[in-house]
Amino acid sequence: MASERSKCMPILLYAVEACPLLARQTLSFEFTLTRIFMKLFSVKSQILFRAASFLQKFTVSENSLCMLFASDARRQLHNIFIQFGDNIQTARQLRNAFFLLNSLISYSCC
Repeated sequence: MASERSKCMPILLYAVEACPLLARQTLSFEFTLTRIFMKLFSVKSQILFRAASFLQKFTVSENSLCMLFASDARRQLHNIFIQFGDNIQTARQLRNAFFLLNSLISYSCC
């Protein structure tokens, strides 16, 4: 979504600059547009990346409670990775896949 923010958002917000808006109203408007883009392009990258990062750390934790649920966390992590192809094995690879997807979206968007 950073690509859209740097390229598409200025274009969409251009006319808004003529209106007297508070900074929080501009941020609210930008948030709304970002959510629309996320729904249009089915991009949930930040949420999935954060979940994958958390689950990856969870599975290697030495905490006894984490160890108890580690197999379930591995299964959920695998389900996240499999959505983006068989070659995704880590949260870092998932982030790189999102970066590539966002680059393609921003290229087609603007």
